[in-house]
Amino acid sequence: MGRPKKEKPTHSSGMYVYKATIGHNFDGTPIRKAFYSSTSKEDAKAKANQYMIDKKVADITGDFFSPRHVTFAKAAQKWLDLVKPTLSDSAYNNYEVAVRLHLEPYFKDALISNIKPIDIQNYFNEISKSVPLESMKKYKNCLNGIFKMAVDNDYCQKNPCTNIKLSSMIDTEDKRTYTEEQAELVANFARSHEGGLAILLMIEYGMRKGEVLALHKNDIDFNNNIIYINHSVADIKNKNTGKTEVILKPPKNRQSCRAIPVSDEIIGMIKSIKTDLLFANAKGGLYSPHNWTNRKYRQFMTDMQEHYQKQGIDIPILNPHELRHTRATLWVNSGKNLFAVAAILGHSDLKMLQQRYAHKDTESLRGLLDL
Repeated sequence: MGRPKKEKPTHSSGMYVYKATIGHNFDGTPIRKAFYSSTSKEDAKAKANQYMIDKKVADITGDFFSPRHVTFAKAAQKWLDLVKPTLSDSAYNNYEVAVRLHLEPYFKDALISNIKPIDIQNYFNEISKSVPLESMKKYKNCLNGIFKMAVDNDYCQKNPCTNIKLSSMIDTEDKRTYTEEQAELVANFARSHEGGLAILLMIEYGMRKGEVLALHKNDIDFNNNIIYINHSVADIKNKNTGKTEVILKPPKNRQSCRAIPVSDEIIGMIKSIKTDLLFANAKGGLYSPHNWTNRKYRQFMTDMQEHYQKQGIDIPILNPHELRHTRATLWVNSGKNLFAVAAILGHSDLKMLQQRYAHKDTESLRGLLDL
């Protein structure tokens, strides 16, 4: 008789699979687990039998039983795969970068079950000399998610992140701002520059770059001089394809959907634009924020700086968000109504508004209080 014909792989991955009952739930229903092999179904069955033997030995000795030796890198990837469908592209990319560039290089191939609280604390103590607190919080959130998943799947016994303390030696860098005089000079130059409208919207009305680039003429109430912020543009890396795409999305939060009253001058500049999108790219579509910064914003700033240097005036180049920060700071420090400022900027928390934008300008306080 000939040798029995070898059974074909039964799993879509090309692997042999053997399913075994490894226990029962409290209601008596069986707990089933699949075991895989690239060799044969018999090999997959042997893995199942070894699993049951190891589990029984652990039950007898009282030792912690881990179904397999799982490294930190493998657990981290499994966690990313699990949360991927539940996250936006930008949120997933933030987690993926934190894991790939910051956590995996440190923990490398350490077994997830061997990582203790002291190892986690040592990691944060080491990076505290070079990493700001906000970044450390993000890394801790990732670690907490990874270890919670590991505990739920019996890869380790406890979550070692529970009582970790964070502190950083890096002070959060204050954003730079223009003085009132500098802001006025920048705005004056913008009025005569080809790309000046976007600059005016940021430095005089505190709009975000993504909000500016999303503006469509349908967002403008020409009769009442109002710009409605309904969308924002962002460069987002697609979590499935890995390609960066220009996405039109809702604003940052609910408060960011807002109405901004603007001047006749701004409305006149908008009316002179021939495309429906106020800041369209060469093909008439949405402008990539990254490309706009490199091609339009930097050119404006270079032209502006050179223009005033010829007059003996030195004005630094700030980034787009620092224009918004400049406007907010000037409003808050000049005593403008905080509720009105918050409404224009799209903030809901006045305390945060004061902490983020109100610089400790003693002379401004002296004038406001008549001291």
